[in-house]
Amino acid sequence: MRTILLCLFLAATALAANGVIGKWRGTITTDNGQMPAYLALEQSGDKVTGLAGGSEKMVFKITEGSLKGDRLTVAASPAEGTVLRFLLKLDGDSLEGDLEENGNVTGAAKLTREK
Repeated sequence: MRTILLCLFLAATALAANGVIGKWRGTITTDNGQMPAYLALEQSGDKVTGLAGGSEKMVFKITEGSLKGDRLTVAASPAEGTVLRFLLKLDGDSLEGDLEENGNVTGAAKLTREK
């Protein structure tokens, strides 16, 4: 029994250590259809940095990012006066949640971590 508990603890620790680090791809669904979503994330403690956009060729620097428990929040400004904010829930190698533009929910995002 102790061996099983130890294995479970080590597996959970390994998952937590990776946090959200890596490249993520998926889609954003809005009233106007679907568009690609891309995140390249780094993490130090609960602070998250990196890039957000539609692809590696169309990215913007994350200006604000945090991971608290399983809740990831990242924000980027693709244009002056515009703030896009992802409000996502982490579930293993999946991120799912809302996309806000200037405080208004504009779509739903689903992303998967690249292996």
